[in-house]
Amino acid sequence: MTDIRPFRGLRYQTGQVGDLAKVIAPPYDAISPDEQRALHARSPYNVVRLEYGETRDNGEENNRYTRAAATLAQWLASGVLVQDDRPAFYVYDQEFEHGGASYRRRTLLTRVRLEEWAKGAVRPHEHTLAQPKEDRLRLLRACRANLSPVFALYRDPQGAISSAVQDAVSGRSPVAVAEDAKGRHTIWPLSEERVQQWLEQQFAAATLYIADGHHRYETALAYRNERRAAAASWTGDKAENFVLAGLTAAEDPGLLILPIHRLVQLPQVDDSILERLRQYLAVEEVTPAQGQAAAQRLLELVTERGKSAAAFGLCWPGERLFLLTVEDPQGLVGRLCPECPGQWRTLDVAVLEFALLGTILGIDPSPIEDGGTVTIVPNAHEACQRVRASHHSLAFLLNPVPVEKVLAVADAGQRMPPKSTFFHPKLATGLVINRLDD
Repeated sequence: MTDIRPFRGLRYQTGQVGDLAKVIAPPYDAISPDEQRALHARSPYNVVRLEYGETRDNGEENNRYTRAAATLAQWLASGVLVQDDRPAFYVYDQEFEHGGASYRRRTLLTRVRLEEWAKGAVRPHEHTLAQPKEDRLRLLRACRANLSPVFALYRDPQGAISSAVQDAVSGRSPVAVAEDAKGRHTIWPLSEERVQQWLEQQFAAATLYIADGHHRYETALAYRNERRAAAASWTGDKAENFVLAGLTAAEDPGLLILPIHRLVQLPQVDDSILERLRQYLAVEEVTPAQGQAAAQRLLELVTERGKSAAAFGLCWPGERLFLLTVEDPQGLVGRLCPECPGQWRTLDVAVLEFALLGTILGIDPSPIEDGGTVTIVPNAHEACQRVRASHHSLAFLLNPVPVEKVLAVADAGQRMPPKSTFFHPKLATGLVINRLDD
């Protein structure tokens, strides 16, 4: 059973901070060092000061976690952040462009009751890393607030929930709008008890699938367990039993999953690698079309070939490009990784990790931050450029994982390798914050 609850959101007051677009930010794991500095400079009230503050020292009395807590307390005291009077669900629309097309994705911001994965009400689809969870746990202890929502999917095949939410916000003025060059963010609260009760009933029978924010969910679960163990008494209504989550229908036309490409570093790159690849899959050298960027041209071929087979682009030193094709990915993964679950065997990322990287190249396919040898990059052009600049030996370009396969893996109780999916864009941090003190 899935338990969602309305909550009294903590929100920026535009009379205090001015342009709302200047104070919101991406979640911490999407912020590069350069962007972190830019966000700090954008506004003295940018939420990055809470979510991902600068690391100036690591003392117990003065570090980025204690500074985040002090800043939050200051903003509460001065009215920069104010908690809404009434509990609400928050309808959150993101309008954005990608690849020349316009999108709108709708998300419902709620509190979701934390459950262990084994109960099946909330299901993961990727493995997580230890280091980010420790970082998020220290921040949660200090601030006692969910600053950035977990992003989860649910099935709404008949569109009943989507239609009801649309009816509820139709004709109403939003309470928050933030717009910049990357897109537009709009928030409406749903505070009517009748609407809230109907949504709670609809979601009670739903399964939630974590799309983005596995670390945040597991951190919130660990924090709940920590607080519960230390408490003299505990009830199911304690705020720590819940986590801030944004829920989007898997059928939403604005749901966009992008691929995450892989860069590898090898001691030596020569044609023997291509010969090894040809033992397992088709290798075709590609000449970029006149006037087209190499990575874009290669991606187009990968997309087209990927409709009928597992397909990958390979950026090679000297600006050479190759299209790699596996006609029977299920059979190849099953042969090379017989212990792999069936739901994995049709995933391009599994073919890449277990066949191309693990077996053919003989390298650890795990991300560098998990002790492996692979660098993750979502931008294909950047991936190929790094090979051209000799920063990496090879770049493998992938197709995105279809949402149906993401759900199928989660339903089977399995998880994809870390960084298999990139849901675009990220939910913004700072539009609505969930305090754990009410």
